[in-house]
Amino acid sequence: MRKRQWQVIEDWRYKLPNNRTIVIPKGFVFDGSSYPWIVWLLFSPTGLLLIPVIIHDFCFKYNYLWAIQDEKVFKFKQNNGFFNWCALTRSIGIKRNELMMIDYFIWLLTLLFGWVNWMLLRREKHKDICPQGNKDSQDSI
Repeated sequence: MRKRQWQVIEDWRYKLPNNRTIVIPKGFVFDGSSYPWIVWLLFSPTGLLLIPVIIHDFCFKYNYLWAIQDEKVFKFKQNNGFFNWCALTRSIGIKRNELMMIDYFIWLLTLLFGWVNWMLLRREKHKDICPQGNKDSQDSI
């Protein structure tokens, strides 16, 4: 048995609730595994949680996001940490699907059980993947 996986086939831009535009690079493979398995018993990763799942998986794997400002791509919130990424994806979910109770419930489950995946991902060395046309962009703020 193997988890389903999905791949981003082109750079995907998304505007965060604070109006910051982020980019999930082409080639990023995600499976929703940064969310605890118990979440998937209740909600499909390809349903209302798809956008928070993609962002959460990227944040958990790399511990930063790619962002765009003045057409320059840079690492945003590098080393932001477990609690901050969980809070960000909760706010994305609330803004995106307007189901505050569900998003808070998922956030609570992630706080209770997601730290295991966080710790496992911190042990691994992940090769950076950059948005297309920005392979040399390594700036961070």
